[in-house]
Amino acid sequence: MGLIEILVSRARRRYSKWQKFFALVLGALGLGVVVPLIMVYASPVIDEWLGFRLAAWPLNVALAAPLLGVGFTFMVWAAWAQWSVGKGTPVPVVPTQRLVVVGPYRYCRNPMLLGLTLYYIGISLLASSPACLAFTALVAVVSVAYIKLVEERELELRFGEEYLRYKERTPFVIPRPRRGWR
Repeated sequence: MGLIEILVSRARRRYSKWQKFFALVLGALGLGVVVPLIMVYASPVIDEWLGFRLAAWPLNVALAAPLLGVGFTFMVWAAWAQWSVGKGTPVPVVPTQRLVVVGPYRYCRNPMLLGLTLYYIGISLLASSPACLAFTALVAVVSVAYIKLVEERELELRFGEEYLRYKERTPFVIPRPRRGWR
């Protein structure tokens, strides 16, 4: 049984609110706290070894603050939509039961990735670290590969034509302005 089939079978299971809550908390702590701490504490060593540094602090803070805010907002909004509408979590081991096409998912298919990338860029700017930026790029590339090779196929198997129509009309990560946006 391949990874996609395992994920599809996990999606057929019913999870208690406690299981969903626990998965959500672990995912949030891992990606929102532990990984950024590792980035911040490991990057000075790597940056010093390579002899790199980013621009001065005032500019970094001015750019980082909105990126952190928008990134965090997108991650929380996407997690809330998956919990409340999809009856699951963004964590693949406790997936949604329904296809989520509302909230941030109206604007792009992967708002969690968008939010995480913006959040990590903000952290990288605060740390003034090229190593953090490189790690952020690596996370984004690996995430895109996983989404394209595994997650999209799994969603096609689970939701069929409904997902294919959603995929056709909704951008992958970068939201595009729509008529009616004000």
